Amino acid sequence: MARRRKREFFAACDNSCAMRILASNVIRQMKVPAAILVLVGAFVGAIKGQSQDADAVAPETLTGHWKPRMRLEEKGVQPFASLTSEAWGNTTGGLKVGAWYDQLLDFGFQLDTAKLGWWEGGGFFVQAHWVEHAGNASCFEDDTGAFNPVSNVMAGDQLRIFNLYYRHAWKDAMFQLKLGQIAADDDFMGSDYSKLFLNSAFGAMPSQVGTPLATSCGSTPAFPIYSVAAPGIFLRAQPVEPFYTQLGLYYGRLGLDKPGNHGFDWASETPPELGLFWENGFHYKLADCPATIRLGLTYHTGPLDDFSSATRNGSTATHQAVPNYYAIHDLQLLADEKGQPKLGLFCRGGITPEPELSMVSWYADTGLNWFAPLPDRTDDLAGIAVSYTKFGSAFREKTGPDGVAADETTLELTYRAVITHWWTMQADTQFLFNPAVNPNTNSRRTAIVLGLRAVITF
Repeated sequence: MARRRKREFFAACDNSCAMRILASNVIRQMKVPAAILVLVGAFVGAIKGQSQDADAVAPETLTGHWKPRMRLEEKGVQPFASLTSEAWGNTTGGLKVGAWYDQLLDFGFQLDTAKLGWWEGGGFFVQAHWVEHAGNASCFEDDTGAFNPVSNVMAGDQLRIFNLYYRHAWKDAMFQLKLGQIAADDDFMGSDYSKLFLNSAFGAMPSQVGTPLATSCGSTPAFPIYSVAAPGIFLRAQPVEPFYTQLGLYYGRLGLDKPGNHGFDWASETPPELGLFWENGFHYKLADCPATIRLGLTYHTGPLDDFSSATRNGSTATHQAVPNYYAIHDLQLLADEKGQPKLGLFCRGGITPEPELSMVSWYADTGLNWFAPLPDRTDDLAGIAVSYTKFGSAFREKTGPDGVAADETTLELTYRAVITHWWTMQADTQFLFNPAVNPNTNSRRTAIVLGLRAVITF
């Protein structure tokens, strides 16, 4: 992934202008522990300096009371933009101590066909990304040595069209359709509680999307997930309240996450293979606690590398992919007197029946969300989660003794503070167990990573 310019670090402003966001010329000139202390200090200061009561009538977005925006929304045009800026430091272990930053500008607009006076139930969605980060032909995994990136917004420097589709809903959203350029992880593999966590493994599950197509196909990703989408169709039906089923079919060769791909490299990728997601969900109560179970599978019509063949004779044979299966369970453990969740538990797992064709043979994670952990901060959220990635034995042998270990485990602790309705800050600590072998010590050293993320919704 190409990296270009560095960013300046801006401290917190007064409450009217919030924070100019994190970045990293300063961080990269400081020792990592000192940089992290500065970031954590800014985070704690922001929490103390902003009361929830003062924010009671604040808009959901920074420009929420801007009259031109309000007039647009009344007519059916809803613009959106959010800026995510984060700083990371690998304080010890991994491959080397170092710092990193990422910035993601997510922007676009939605059109409501009913408000525009066209037809009921329709809408157009246009979403673009601009990403910039610290590296230059490198990535933060060069510091941590981990298979799963510590952040779910890490991507190559680029300005890219992401989602671009028409959607339609019938009978109070009982039936839904999306048609156009779509990201599969917007609709599949999701949990009510795992989205709090920043490590990428807690989003799109490595067991389902971690293996690319065969090297003869350019090793492109098999499924459209952040930060590259692809043409597809998504259908969802919820015929009865507790149950839903949904299906996604996507163009199977979407192109690489690289600066030159502005969202449409799939147009030059042939043949037109297909990637498929199918998921079924059921809402129920377990010991009088609300719960949801989701069962799904993924399948791709394109060829995958046989890693065992490459290990035996140096040449890579290819085979047809097989379905990979996953399960997700969410459970609200505790609620307050108003019925709002106080403690939520999630468990997810995925497996492939053909470990010789997969980088990840199976994956599992679990974690807790603690809502309003501090008095008088009703919108804050804390969490702890652990993920386990089991690599395919054939892939592991192909990477050699200094490559991936038999497995990789991540422990993440995080706290997200709502400073205003349109500004959040999130402190994060991750322990990355069993990363790649450090060439200086000839051993696998647990990486301890500290991070801070700020999000402003415009």
